[in-house]
Order: sequence, then structure tokens, then C-alpha cells
Amino acid sequence: MISLRFKNFTQFILDFVISAFFVFFCIFLLRYILVHGPTAVFLERSYKLVGLAFIILSITFLFFFIKNKDFRFKRNFEFPKLNDLILISFPMSPVIGFVIINIEYLDFFGFFFVIGIPLIFIIVLSFILPSIFSYLSSYKVLMISGLALSFTILAMPLITSNPNSHFFNSQFITQLIYLFFSFLILYIFYLFGKKLAYTITLVFMLTGAIGSIFEKFSNQEFVYNQRADRLKTFISEEKNKIVDNRNIYILAYESYPNIETLEYYGFDNSEQMNFLENNKFEIYNGIYSNAASSLASISRIFDISGKISKDVRFYTSGNAFGLNVFKENGYNTISIYKSPYFFGAYPITWDKFYPKANVKKIGGKTITKAIYEGEFRFDIFDDNYNYDKYLKLKKQYLVSNPKKPTLLYTHNGYPGHSSNSGKCSANEKQNYFNNLEKANIEMKNDINAIKNNNPNSIIILLGDHGPYLTKNCTVLRNFNINLIDKYDVQDRYGAFLAIHWPDKLPIKQNDVELIQDIFPAVLSNITKNQKAFDELKVDRKFFDRFTTRIGGVNVSNGILIGGKNDGEPLFNKRSYKVKKY
Repeated sequence: MISLRFKNFTQFILDFVISAFFVFFCIFLLRYILVHGPTAVFLERSYKLVGLAFIILSITFLFFFIKNKDFRFKRNFEFPKLNDLILISFPMSPVIGFVIINIEYLDFFGFFFVIGIPLIFIIVLSFILPSIFSYLSSYKVLMISGLALSFTILAMPLITSNPNSHFFNSQFITQLIYLFFSFLILYIFYLFGKKLAYTITLVFMLTGAIGSIFEKFSNQEFVYNQRADRLKTFISEEKNKIVDNRNIYILAYESYPNIETLEYYGFDNSEQMNFLENNKFEIYNGIYSNAASSLASISRIFDISGKISKDVRFYTSGNAFGLNVFKENGYNTISIYKSPYFFGAYPITWDKFYPKANVKKIGGKTITKAIYEGEFRFDIFDDNYNYDKYLKLKKQYLVSNPKKPTLLYTHNGYPGHSSNSGKCSANEKQNYFNNLEKANIEMKNDINAIKNNNPNSIIILLGDHGPYLTKNCTVLRNFNINLIDKYDVQDRYGAFLAIHWPDKLPIKQNDVELIQDIFPAVLSNITKNQKAFDELKVDRKFFDRFTTRIGGVNVSNGILIGGKNDGEPLFNKRSYKVKKY
């Protein structure tokens, strides 16, 4: 009896020796396939530890093998049972969640691409390779090892996106814990009964999917249906017709903040501001956006709205009230983006646009790439597009002399914001400052190109939102609202605005406070409507997900509501007036 137990224990140790070698083999091989991102870093570090575990287990096995003279090697292959395929639901669970959260980026083929590639990956790692390695070892242990490794790799974006939940403040330790405990838990359930394991994995996937659906719908940014006759009503009034149809250039610089916020960061941008003032730009201080992401912010500029009734990409594709006002007045509208990120599955109604692509056409491959890299980078849609090509095309439009009045919008990539990983890197600010210098050079080149060829144009420079450099360098979802100060709010909702009003254009001094005031300010100066600005301006408050982005702090007419600086102005330096506080 003792001999039988000893023999079984020797086989038990061998099962884990072969399993450790199997995991080592998979990780070692994947190092040469997945070469970018947090997943690659994990594979590079973990294969050494797994190799060490293999060596220790091998020495342990040799000890028992020498002691157990009756031990015989298994010497036969095992193959998966049909019911075991249900266990695929365990590593597929994070993938299903990613699909639900990012469904707007996927067309029919993209959907099946994101599902299909991980599915093949799981089948190879969890069923095909374990069958090959099972000649001397337990197929069950190998299969569960493959499932655990697949789950850890496919769940990597979840691990990297929330540094505050890392065990011992270490991403690598957290990754190892995912790998070890996913194996241990699945092994224990499978040991107690296959049906229990099948049930648990299915429930795990379904609850994850339900949670993703809830998160998706709770983050919707549209809340009500606008009146369909808004445009018709506006253009029907004679006073609202554009009488000075000069060209308008709107140049957006990604996450470019105003002077007060930069001073708080410790960056002196006075040289750039002096350049703008010398080129007769009016710099608007204390400006903010009513939304804190590019799509949410720009869509509201185009539609001159706070609340919006459709998906944000509907508006950035050219279907917006503000843009339509100019189209109805004979303007050509042109948009130049650095990638198709701003285009969705909606009609693109710009007269000219770049790139000629739909984000859904590359969404499947892009999301799959993000999953295997181990993080959803904010700029991942830019990977397939050359920034120099964007700059070259932008310059061609800026130096051209269009025959028809033109409204051109372009959105660049600098200075850009943090990686939104949930933890500020050691050189986060310095990297941002370096990129800000690049943005300043690009801005100067843009201005010179326009002024040398279209000196009588209206030129609008803006930053769409803040760069997310304070606290955790991302949304402040779980922060105590009393710890969120004015600079945290500036850092996310603060914006930049400077406008060059041509000398011959009589300017009305409007109380510009938001970047969503751009079109109201322009229309008040190129129509006969003396009250256009007041009629069109949107409410002075945040409209997008401020409950998660800044813990529920809001603003009303420039005054903070909630947070550490409750009742104080959002900005000390302002070009507009606020009520006494």
C-alpha cells in the first residue's frame, strides 16, 4: 500500500515537472511572438522563474524516482474530452469583456477576428500542445496549465489598467499571482468534479460579461434627443446668415493646457505665448472643456452642445449642428486627423477628409493587438498611420488658397496625455514636456504656413482637454472627493484657446469660457446677429463622466462645486468674469 502511494506520488511530481517544462516552453516560445508591451515584459521575466521551478521539481522527481524502483513511466498520449472545451470560457472571459466595452470599434469581421484569434490561441495552448506533452504526464494538469497561462496573457490589459490593485505594489507579482491562482483554483474545482469546474467557468464568463455590459451602458455619454429642427430654425433667420465668409482654420493640439496649469506643472511656456501675442493672437485664459476626452470634447465643439443625443463619433464624422451651419452658408468643410480614430460607422459628411478609413475596418486587428500587448494604449489606433504623412498633408491644406470659403479642422498628436495606466511613471512629466516642445514647433509651423498664404483667415488654436498628470495620471474614480483639488480638475478638463482675429474684422468681445464657445464666438463676428454668442453658448458645466473622471466634482460658471476647493474659481487667471464667491 505504501509502495503504491509512493509510486503515485512520484507520478504526481512528474506531472508537475512536465507541466512546468510545458509552461516554460510556451513562455519561451511566446517571447519571440509577443515582442511589445507589458505582456512581453512579463514573458521575459517569468520564463526564468518557471525554468527555475522546473529545475527544482526535476531534482525532487529524481530523488523519488531513485527511491521508487517500481516506478514505470506512463508512455501514452491523452486527448481532450469534448466536454472539456467548456473550460475555454475561463480564459475567454476577459476577451468577451473587451469586445463588449469596445463594440463600437468592431464591424462583423472585426468581431469574429477578436473572438477567433484568442480562441485559436487557447485551443493550441490548452488542448493541442497538452496532448503532445501528455506522453509521460497527466493531460489534466497540462490542460489546466495551458488554461491558466492563456487566461493570464489574455487578462493582461485588466492587470495593467489598475495599478492600485497590484499586490505588494508590483505588477509582476500580480501577474504571477494571476498565473498561479488561476491554475490552483481551476485544478481544485476540476479535482472535485468536472461538472463543478464547467459550471464555475461558465458562471465566471457570464458574470464578467454582465459586468462589462453594465460598465458600457453606465459610461454612455448621450442622454436625450435634440430637436431635429434646430438647424432649420437657426438658418431661417436672416440675421444668422454669414456675411463675412473668410476662411476658418481650427487647429487642435492634443491635450495642450493653458498657462496656469503649465505653471503648476513647473513648465515655463512664456516663449510660446509671446510668439502668439506677437502674431496677434488673443489668448483666452482660464479656458476649460465641458468634457475630458478628445471625442467627447470635440463632438461638443462641433455640435455646440453640452448634452448630446448620439454617439460622439457621429459628430466628429461631420454630422454636427455647428458644422452644418457653415455648410449651409456655402463653406467647404475639411477634416484632417492623424488616424481614423475619430471616424466610426457613421456617414462621413466632411467635404474632404483624411484618412480615408473607418475605424471599424481596423478595429478588430487593433483591439486584438492591444490584448496581446497587454494594454489598451490611448494612441494604439495611430500605429498604422505615419505622422509625417499627416504633417505633410496638413501643410498642403494650410498653404493652399481655396476658391470657396473653407472651414478646416485638424487634430494633431502632440503634446498628448499620459498613458492612462493608472500610475504615473517616473518620467511622466518630463516626457510630456518634451512632447510639448514638439507641439510648440508644430504650432509655429502651422501658424506661419497659414499667415504667409491666408493672412486674412480666422485661426483658432485649441487644446481639447488636459494631459492627466496629477494624482494617478488617469481618472479619479476611487479617490476621496475632498482630496481632489482645482489642479486635478484643470489637469483633466482644462484646455487652451487662442484666436487670431483679422484686423479688418470688427470683433465683439464675448465672455468666452469654454472651448465649446468657439463657434458661438466666430458666428457672432461673421453674422449680423448681435446676440449669436448668448443664444448659442452652452451651459458652463461638465457634461461627460465627471463622476468617474474627477470623483463627482463639477463646475458652474467657472466656480467649482465639490472637492477640496469647493466654491472657488477653477482658474485664478481668467479672461472672463465669474460671480463673487
